[in-house]
Amino acid sequence: MGAKSTEPLVRAVALWGLVAALATSARAAPAPAPLLQAVRARAAVAYRGEQIVVAWNAATRADASLVRIEHDPPAWTRLDYVPLGPSRRWTVIRSGTVEIRFDPLQLTGTTGRAGVDEDDFEAARLPWLLQNYRVVTAQDALLGRKATRLELAPVAHDRPTHRLTVDDETGVVLRSERAGPDGSLGEVTAFLKFEIMPVGWRRGAVLPSGLHLTPREPVRAASAADIIRVLGGPPAGVAVPAGFHKTGEYLTGDGPVVQTIYSDGLSTLAVYERRGSVASPPQGSQVAATPSGPIWVQRLGLRTLVHWSHTGRVLTMVGEVSRPSLLAAAERTGIASAPRLWDRLLAWLHELIP
Repeated sequence: MGAKSTEPLVRAVALWGLVAALATSARAAPAPAPLLQAVRARAAVAYRGEQIVVAWNAATRADASLVRIEHDPPAWTRLDYVPLGPSRRWTVIRSGTVEIRFDPLQLTGTTGRAGVDEDDFEAARLPWLLQNYRVVTAQDALLGRKATRLELAPVAHDRPTHRLTVDDETGVVLRSERAGPDGSLGEVTAFLKFEIMPVGWRRGAVLPSGLHLTPREPVRAASAADIIRVLGGPPAGVAVPAGFHKTGEYLTGDGPVVQTIYSDGLSTLAVYERRGSVASPPQGSQVAATPSGPIWVQRLGLRTLVHWSHTGRVLTMVGEVSRPSLLAAAERTGIASAPRLWDRLLAWLHELIP
């Protein structure tokens, strides 16, 4: 269900999800100027450089990559990942509305739409961010450039703290780090080289030849009728942690699953829901016994996954929220008691016989 996707690394480098979430409107409360400058930088500043990206997937395991970046707004961004370890190299290119991801040695990969509609949808998140995070600024310097350091600390101590170093001249985020509620680092992204370029410097760039690309299964918005058809009724009322707001409902391409996305202005929470009475614990998860019934829990870097069943539905919630907070959310929603052996046998037969 996407819980182990490599997208967080792409997000760590481009920082587009963060920048879009900071976009403002005339109705929004005032935000610190460096945040708004970072918003403008994405569409206005062309540059190239090299970054180091480190993401901790467990207490003792980290994935690190050197990333070469070309950015020429509005139509070209290229990210070449060179892992500092056994992982394969890979490249991401965003050209116009198309995004491709491929192995530069095998020349195989996927193609799909570049992101989602962010303008009005993302701009609405700024009031949530200012409500859920305290923003502190201080003068700083990096790579010999004057910069401003920002810390976005959550009011609720159950989600990551974000620290950004924003270049004063351009608004480009030169360094970003995210730390979990316990203070442990989850992601660090930092420029090693940074060079401002004239807008249009990659105007003639073309996609590499010889690529063998497979279209990615699209995720489409779900109507109320779609949800009832897939789930056999309205969705379960999941009691998400305080400060999160629903931003959309979608049908995924990997089966009859409804995906609901929530945001607190900066962090994202996803809930996956399908029909069923017997939970199907993800590989690597551990059971947590509660008075109501079992919940399966898994740590995925900064994210936590919880999985349980409730009123004929199987639910999975994944987000950058602490384990206690998501367990409490599942208990508020409701948990089915542990299934009997007969229930498990019926569920197994149901999977065998379409």
